[in-house]
Amino acid sequence: MWKEWKSNRYFILVVAAAVNFVHGNPYIWTVFQPYMQKEFGVSTAVSSQPFTLIIGVFAFGNMIGGYLQHRIGAKKTMLYGSLFMCLGFLMAALAPQDAPWMVSLGYGVIGGLGSGCAFSMLVAVPQGWFPDKRGLVTGITIGVIGISGVVMNPLCDWILSRKGFHFAMLIVTLIYAVLCLGGFFLEEAPEEIQRRGTGNGEMDEMWKEKDQRQYTVVEMMKTKRYYWISLAMALAGPAYVLVNPLMKSLGMERGLTGAQALAGVTIASVANIVGRVAAPWLSDKIGRKSVVYLLFILAMFSSFGLMAAGGILFAALCSVICMVYGGVVSVFPVLVSDCFGMKHQGTNFGAVMIGYGIASVLCPVLLETAGQVNALLAAGVCCVAGLAATKKI
Repeated sequence: MWKEWKSNRYFILVVAAAVNFVHGNPYIWTVFQPYMQKEFGVSTAVSSQPFTLIIGVFAFGNMIGGYLQHRIGAKKTMLYGSLFMCLGFLMAALAPQDAPWMVSLGYGVIGGLGSGCAFSMLVAVPQGWFPDKRGLVTGITIGVIGISGVVMNPLCDWILSRKGFHFAMLIVTLIYAVLCLGGFFLEEAPEEIQRRGTGNGEMDEMWKEKDQRQYTVVEMMKTKRYYWISLAMALAGPAYVLVNPLMKSLGMERGLTGAQALAGVTIASVANIVGRVAAPWLSDKIGRKSVVYLLFILAMFSSFGLMAAGGILFAALCSVICMVYGGVVSVFPVLVSDCFGMKHQGTNFGAVMIGYGIASVLCPVLLETAGQVNALLAAGVCCVAGLAATKKI
């Protein structure tokens, strides 16, 4: 009976999606940020740093995960990455008030590496079981991350308001640790399914996986297409990275009440889910590049609009930015596997995310030096450049 479940691709998809709930960890920072700023007595830029670090370091975690997958297998890679992530979050929960750097190191660096390592397995493994529905299953798996924001943001805000930063972070760590145990049920698809079909007589007619070259990361990085894909993903990041950690606090500055700002964060999380599921599904129908073009156009107009928007319009544009981000992180993994094959997907996607990670780390510097309005202007300009980069893919 158990052997039948282990080889059931829909069971594997459900397991991967459920465990992926924990990798919505960066998106709870928008409610943690004001409490860290208050409890540790730091600036807005410093209290936003854990978020930008976890986003930036996440790419390197993906590469480590892909490397380990071919040596110890997807299940062990996912479990070790999850353990590393939870230890980092525990460090952040135990950080004394005179050591805010421990939050950045624990939540941002250690948590980001572990999370990226585990996440790469939770994306690559379902894709291997579903070569015929790669975009859809990636959207489902990554879409659960958006659901994490809807569930965890109000829960964390409630705990933060009553127990403070340290207790709330400890509870988050415990919740994530329990969910990560689902990794024990993760199984990789047999090679013949990944390369020749689904095991049920279905064939991936669109991408012809069996005839596709399987690039190693070194081979991939020798192609021009790799650099254009990496650049496009990097240019898609600033709008979201600049807006997300400040969504609640900046929304209140722009005329929203505390309750309205929190509701806006929740709505934005729902929009994130919509983007994660709808964009890759649509990309199966009309093509990856067409969807990427659409995402950049939406982000461009929203970034420029946020420079002056207030009240409900501010919250609406933030939601569009979050929807775009959900689409970006769901479509690009499929785009990478389309272009470079599935065999080294984890490592290859991690390498593609390097530019995105660097851009994410630099965003706080931009925010600190240029100010909020000019930073949003720069994000809009990045979207324009992203449209040009997408044309070269």
